[in-house]
Amino acid sequence: MDGFRAIAAFAIVVMHVFLRGAYGADLAHGDGTDLLSLIQTIVSSLGTFVTLFFIISGFGLCCGYYDRIKNAEITPERFYTKRIAKLLPFFALLVLLDIIGTGGKDSLWEAFADITMVFNLLPDLNIEVIGVGWALGVIFLFYFLFPFFVYTISTKRRAWLTFAVTIALSLSCVFYFHKTNGNLDDRRFIYQAMFFVAGGLLFLYKDRIGSMGKIGRIVTLVIAIGALPLLYVSGPAWTTNLRQLVLWVPWMVFAIASDHRIFSNRIAKFFSGISFEIYLSHLFIFQVFNMLHLTHLTGIPSVDYLMTLALVIVGVTGFSVLAKRAIDYGWSLWRKRR
Repeated sequence: MDGFRAIAAFAIVVMHVFLRGAYGADLAHGDGTDLLSLIQTIVSSLGTFVTLFFIISGFGLCCGYYDRIKNAEITPERFYTKRIAKLLPFFALLVLLDIIGTGGKDSLWEAFADITMVFNLLPDLNIEVIGVGWALGVIFLFYFLFPFFVYTISTKRRAWLTFAVTIALSLSCVFYFHKTNGNLDDRRFIYQAMFFVAGGLLFLYKDRIGSMGKIGRIVTLVIAIGALPLLYVSGPAWTTNLRQLVLWVPWMVFAIASDHRIFSNRIAKFFSGISFEIYLSHLFIFQVFNMLHLTHLTGIPSVDYLMTLALVIVGVTGFSVLAKRAIDYGWSLWRKRR
């Protein structure tokens, strides 16, 4: 899971840097290179990795808290305190930096909604302060509902029924609910809930998956690789989440089946530990480099993109580590004074 969580974070960075830097603009005028065209093709669908985050969150939280919640071994206060302490300080820091940077008074309403972390319940989700934070809003609502979630998957039969219900609810968002100017608002928790339940189902079957033999793991890997083209296959809106399930579930099964040196090592663990910080802050770091006029140095879009991507990866890694350490230090001091 460490490797996949890190890959998911960096895949989204790769996509957003390309889009925000407008490096593909020349392609629309026929002035792009073959390399630039290839880059655009590769990065165009990497936003799909957000749903991998959701599946990992469902699986990971079950690993840590499913039995403890089910057996009443942890109090609600302790559970929610740990979740809030993990997410809010870093997110609040980014919100503060965003407000200082933009200086817009209207943004204060959005900033307030952000730091409550329940902003996914708002009727209008068009929040520009830390726009990528919509995924945190989805994940925090999952945390918020987790005790109920444990109830809904407390048996395998109930879990499969819940999975079917969440798929139907996701489809209802396409065919009936959550329409904005005729377009689907895919940031809604109800639309994405099926991925958390998929993670819960994987948790319930983790022992069986872990006991798969070598042939089973090879077959799973072949299926997972065969599903990769789904990253770039388009189709009707109602198939979007179903295609992402087919894409990511085999890779999750492969990850659970056994340890893999490529994905399970110190480097993967390091980046996994700051993966969500990287996700939340990478556009802020990009904007810093953009303000310093470092995003279009050579005038060659493909070269500028690769240079900027390297700068953002280094910058966001350093920022995430330093900010997280500072927050952890401040949090430990506050707890001691209590």
